Formats: sequence, C-alpha cells, structure tokens
Amino acid sequence: MYLVLARKYRPANFDEVWGQKHIVDVLKKALKDNRVAHAYLFCGPRGTGKTSVARIFAKSLNCENGPSSKPCGECDLCRAITAGSCLDVLEIDGASNRGIEEIRNLRENVNLTPSKARFKIYIIDEVHMLTNEACNALLKTLEEPPAYVKFLFATTAPEKMMSTILSRCQRFNFQPFRTEEIESKLKDICKKEGVSIEDDALKQIYGFSGGSLRDALGILDQLIVNADENTIT
Repeated sequence: MYLVLARKYRPANFDEVWGQKHIVDVLKKALKDNRVAHAYLFCGPRGTGKTSVARIFAKSLNCENGPSSKPCGECDLCRAITAGSCLDVLEIDGASNRGIEEIRNLRENVNLTPSKARFKIYIIDEVHMLTNEACNALLKTLEEPPAYVKFLFATTAPEKMMSTILSRCQRFNFQPFRTEEIESKLKDICKKEGVSIEDDALKQIYGFSGGSLRDALGILDQLIVNADENTIT
C-alpha cells in the first residue's frame, strides 16, 4: 500500500526532526536532566512538526529503555505510540472534541494510572479550539496533575488561548521552514525516491507551501505522479 511522503518521512526520533533544533535541544536536555514539566505548548504554523515532536517526546518518556532522548523505536511501547495504538498516549483533536463533556471525561480518566507505560500522556492538537467552559474544566487538572500525567498541546493560534492555560505550560515556538531548509529536504527525498528535480521547481514548491514542510511534501507527491521519466521540471 502506498504511503504518502509526509507519513513515510515523518521523523521517528529527535535526530530526524528538521529545522527546529532550538526546541529539540531543550527537550533532550530536559530528559537528560530529569526536569520534564507536566505541560508543554507547541505553537507554530501548520506543517512545522508540532505533533511529530509531541509523539517523539511521548516515546522518549515511555520507551522501555528510557526515559531517554533517543527512544529505541523497537520496544512494544515505542511501536504502539508510533502506530497510534498505545492506550496510555491519547491523541485528541481539539477541533472535534472541544466541549466540556469531553474534558470532563479526560479529567475522570486522568485519575486512572497508566496500564503499561511509565506516563499517561495527552496530546491535544489545535487546543485553542476548546471552548472556554472546556478550558476552565481543564485548569485544575492542568495545574496539579498526578505525577504520572503529562500534557502536550499543539496550536496554530496561541493568541486565541486563555492566559490561564498559557501560564501553566512551557511554551515552544516552532518556526516556518526557510527556503533552503525545504529545498534541501525535498532534494534528499527525491534522491531516495529515484526522482530528479530542477532547482527552479524546488523554488516553486516552496512558494506554494508557505513554509510548511507537510504542504511541500503534498505538492511533491502530486508532481512525482505527473513527472515524465521521473524528472520534475
């Protein structure tokens, strides 16, 4: 079964994360020094690696050989987190689970200890979409969660979030990718896929991507399908 490039080349560990070294270095040091906070907020434009970094961080915390800044990727927990099937690492879409009932359920489940993992981790994407009532319901748990619970939030619009939520998180700002960063990554992927690509085409892709690596890979996927003799001009 064909796997789109954005999924095929999604980073599996911190060393594979592209263009966000300032964030990766801090998270790796927190793991090394055993100074991991209970709540993190990853902010930035779409397609800059927020959710990918959250998943890697979850693996780093729960790897059977960890906590470690270099999760093995081979143990049962690492594989389950990568596949999205780990019962102790819950990914929630804030846009479609934004009401107070969903957060009340989360609060009730927080009190249950992890079934297999070291930590119970909640990854909430587009957290700014939660209603004010849902945010207020989350506040108490976010302020004093059990020691085995970690929250990893991702958002493209931190300015829409309640200040009381912001003040309880360690915030990291993801940057849009620069032209040379995306061009270099696309060249590397084209080489692995057996496709040649002209420099002008790379610049065109960046222009359409808006600094989002995911969008750039989506465009590249379409171009490869339409390329004559595996050459993108």
